[in-house]
Amino acid sequence: MTLSRDLTAPDVSIVIVNYRSWDKLGRCLSSLLELEVVQINLEVIVVDNYSNDGQFQNISQQYPQVNFIENTGNHGFSSGCNLGAKDAKGEYLLFLNPDTEVRMDIFTPLLANIKNFPPNSILATHKKDSYGKYERVERFLPRWYIYTGLGRAVHRLVCNRKIKQDFAKDKKIVYPDWVSGSVMFIRLNDFRALAGWNENFWLYGEDVDLCQRAQNNGGTIALLQDVSIIHNHGGSSRINPATAALTKSEVFISRHIFIAEHFKGINQLLMQAFVLTKSIIKTALIALLSLLIFKHLKAQASRVLFGNIIRYYINAAIKGTWISPRSVNYDATTNKF
Repeated sequence: MTLSRDLTAPDVSIVIVNYRSWDKLGRCLSSLLELEVVQINLEVIVVDNYSNDGQFQNISQQYPQVNFIENTGNHGFSSGCNLGAKDAKGEYLLFLNPDTEVRMDIFTPLLANIKNFPPNSILATHKKDSYGKYERVERFLPRWYIYTGLGRAVHRLVCNRKIKQDFAKDKKIVYPDWVSGSVMFIRLNDFRALAGWNENFWLYGEDVDLCQRAQNNGGTIALLQDVSIIHNHGGSSRINPATAALTKSEVFISRHIFIAEHFKGINQLLMQAFVLTKSIIKTALIALLSLLIFKHLKAQASRVLFGNIIRYYINAAIKGTWISPRSVNYDATTNKF
């Protein structure tokens, strides 16, 4: 692989956002540096979301070929991606999670295929875990029934035949409604035209939002099934139960943000009310059940989650916005319900 650091203009800029995932980041970077890719120049940009644990300097010295950038705070995934993209010099961007490993040339097929798609298109690869199990590729844009386990089950049952046809394993390319931000390929100019990642999101939902905006602007969302990366989940979001409760809170919050961004009028009102009611009931019931195993760490996390959700809704009512309180846009927002 030819890794570019200023001497040669890169074809692809790889942007990786890290937060205290140093071991997995090291394996990710090593996999990229060991990869054999012919006639494609790559640059690797790592944005550390202010891990503030004394490791940044050590890791950056271990990988002098990589462009390391330290964010001013843990401002979220979108913020880190946008910061890295500002420094990118490649014609194309590949956003990659630190808990991934690239063990095969994904760049040649990505570059070859994206030329067949219109502006604002987003491509992804297949993903599998370290045991070789592939992730599901069918992903659907949010509707009220998508936000319940029963609704998702009924949807899959009713649409089973079509889903199997659309996402058949023998198809080289499939077309989900959205693809995960853990591996996302896009032209740099298109990314800028779409105004990048939405920093109203702190964590989760930002990839769904970007794919929705790409489609709204004529782009296609596609996933290549004949190339894959290794994805070991939980690089920086499952460090301990308290962190798990925090990040799980953002799952609920991101749903409200997405609805506020992409639904209008009575549809938005009904969707927000539905998600709010479901979130409170679900987290309250789990918190109550956790009292049966009071000292268990996951039980403690469930009670913290319930408290986080209640505080979010109180703050949302006071502030008049669904934006995540951890978002860099939160203090400056003037958006009202």
